[in-house]
Amino acid sequence: MIKISLGLYVKQTPAEIVVAGKLADARGFDTLWLSDSDLPSGEIHTLLGALAASTERIQLGAAVTYPLTRHPVAAISALATISALSGSRAALGIRIGDTASRAMNNDIAKMMALEEAVARCRALLAGEKAVCGENCTAEPAAPELPVYIAASGPKMMHLAGRIADGVILMNGVTPELIGAAIILLRRGEVEQGRKPGSTKVAVWAACHATYQAVKGSVARTLLRDIPGPVDELTRVVADDVRGAYKSEQDQHADIELSRLIPDELVPRFAFSGSPKAIKEQIDSLRGLGVDEVILAIPQEDQFASREDVMRDLMPLLTTNPHRRGCPDLRIMQGLAP
Repeated sequence: MIKISLGLYVKQTPAEIVVAGKLADARGFDTLWLSDSDLPSGEIHTLLGALAASTERIQLGAAVTYPLTRHPVAAISALATISALSGSRAALGIRIGDTASRAMNNDIAKMMALEEAVARCRALLAGEKAVCGENCTAEPAAPELPVYIAASGPKMMHLAGRIADGVILMNGVTPELIGAAIILLRRGEVEQGRKPGSTKVAVWAACHATYQAVKGSVARTLLRDIPGPVDELTRVVADDVRGAYKSEQDQHADIELSRLIPDELVPRFAFSGSPKAIKEQIDSLRGLGVDEVILAIPQEDQFASREDVMRDLMPLLTTNPHRRGCPDLRIMQGLAP
């Protein structure tokens, strides 16, 4: 069974994020993953702490921490505390860096630095000392907390297979693209002597009924060096997107880049269309080794609200025994008894 989770880019007010998290918890989503981008977004560890206190069963994940902006000691201390607050419901995602690194004028971490950071995180979670120095340890330890690596390129996929509990794939949503990524992941597992399938596979992609709502995210996917088959249309559009993208305008680039994405490419790189169409997209990933899909539902005034999309997708969650009806959004917001 593929788990159905919710991914949020932390661009709303803290109160709105908490409301969305409570709604996801009530509607049966398996995990709530919050993007960790520091600027201009909110601080996710504070939000995850609030969500730990206001949700009941949903797992809470950081997606994703950057080792050059959050030292492993600080990241693990925060996540271990959230795990303790939530009853062991926390998860850590980590990657080499992106918008947060650029916003702080930092370089993107090298793969070796990421591998070292993951090793430190694991040691700290186990409560080991002398990881970063004589007195460097994390209290409380949280050995149950899984470490996921966010990956898209072949080298990162291979690394995740060698050292991670899980991988967050950002490679599109078709079986061909996801299958190609998982092959690389499994090779990393075998090289390290791990049992194939040891690394949990989560597929992160934008999700909305309206194609236009996800085209900015599709464009960002095309900026990455992803494995798998590339048809002529994808190659041409990816070249156009890379030529138009300017990192210094990163936070405002989605509107411009989305204009370059034709409708034909959207179902290849995002979960979009009717609930039935989205369900078919998810079902097509069964048998590949996918454990979880993370639906990153945008919240934009000109499109159907995230709450409406979540409600319409409820049929996807019928296999989750924790699903509990359709709570009134006003109750989630504290506006009704």
